[in-house]
Amino acid sequence: MPAAMTVSLLVGTVRTLAHYTKSPSEILAAMNVRMLGRTAGGFTTCLVLHVNLEGSFTVANAGHIAPYISGTELNSAPALPLGIMPDQVYQLVKGTMNAQDRIVLLSDGVPEARSQTNELFGFNRLSNLTRLSAEEIANAAQRFGQEDDITVLSLSVSGASIV
Repeated sequence: MPAAMTVSLLVGTVRTLAHYTKSPSEILAAMNVRMLGRTAGGFTTCLVLHVNLEGSFTVANAGHIAPYISGTELNSAPALPLGIMPDQVYQLVKGTMNAQDRIVLLSDGVPEARSQTNELFGFNRLSNLTRLSAEEIANAAQRFGQEDDITVLSLSVSGASIV
């Protein structure tokens, strides 16, 4: 129940903030303020990505797994998860996707999948894995040994739309 309440708080915050700003760093900073004192010793990682129809994007990261663009991890400035430090700054990373590029976002359930022999799926496998479809990535982690939730989102620019 506490996790569901946290998600509800964060989703409501994003919906409200999206009316006032498209800046991922501003959205994370406001979400951080709302999370302070509500984590009960835990933390919440989050990544906010804004992509326009032409393929340019801005991203800010609060301790989440960095996105992958066509199999390459996007360098993003390190920052603490939400709700830990009051004045945490979430730096923007900007870039542009080409027509053949794909951004892959994933939850920690993918690299933290654990085999029956207790081997972690790990980050070393992600570069090649993130070249696959979102469904194939999720299935690979599940087959390896799913313990946590697995979420994978894949975005590409196709003409004048985002797919």
